[in-house]
Amino acid sequence: MGNTKGKGHQRNEQTYRANKRAREETSGLIDPRLRKALSHELRVQILTVANQREVSPSEFSEELDVPLSNVSYHFRKLLEYDCIELTREVPVRGSHEHRYVGTRRGLISDGDWAQLGKGTQAGVRIAGFQDLINRCTQAVEGETFDAREDAAFYWVPMSLDEIGWEKMQAAIRRVIGEVEEFEVESTQRAADGESKTFPATFGVLGFESPAKPNWDRRRPTKAGEVKPKRRVRAPKK
Repeated sequence: MGNTKGKGHQRNEQTYRANKRAREETSGLIDPRLRKALSHELRVQILTVANQREVSPSEFSEELDVPLSNVSYHFRKLLEYDCIELTREVPVRGSHEHRYVGTRRGLISDGDWAQLGKGTQAGVRIAGFQDLINRCTQAVEGETFDAREDAAFYWVPMSLDEIGWEKMQAAIRRVIGEVEEFEVESTQRAADGESKTFPATFGVLGFESPAKPNWDRRRPTKAGEVKPKRRVRAPKK
């Protein structure tokens, strides 16, 4: 009997320690509401855009060519999960357009990112890429992309070692930090009546490319069709 009690007590102690360890390890896990928000591809796309800029369901629907009814439903779910918030209502053709931005709860921290599955991470990446492509397309079609001679669009393939990679990432972070300061300064000058702000887009990329790209996934070239070459435009000196 004594031995049985001892074994049972030992098992209880082990269970208690395991449960305590599990609680400690999961205490900082991603917010359940954010996890629910990211469980649907369309919500991932909406949240990616809303964390970068103000957007309305109708605007998002037109940009991605998705039925407005579907978009409106997922906007409501994101609002329910506290991942987006209403910023303003704009009168449009006898009605009101509701515009939203992402909240701090909807922002994905480095810790949250590490907890997301590879599939969700890929969805967030693709949504961000698609939004950048949409903004570039709108700028070209709206004839604002070439409105300023010093506008820049630049990317280049390269080979780096680990030291070169670390230096590139440090340079990228410095540039991002400086540009964020420029926006704050511009907003302050506009608030003081010294200048006016205008929409602009800034992007910088730095990532490892696959050693052997899967070119089979690319659209095959039709007979007689010439593949477009990469165009690089750098700022004029």
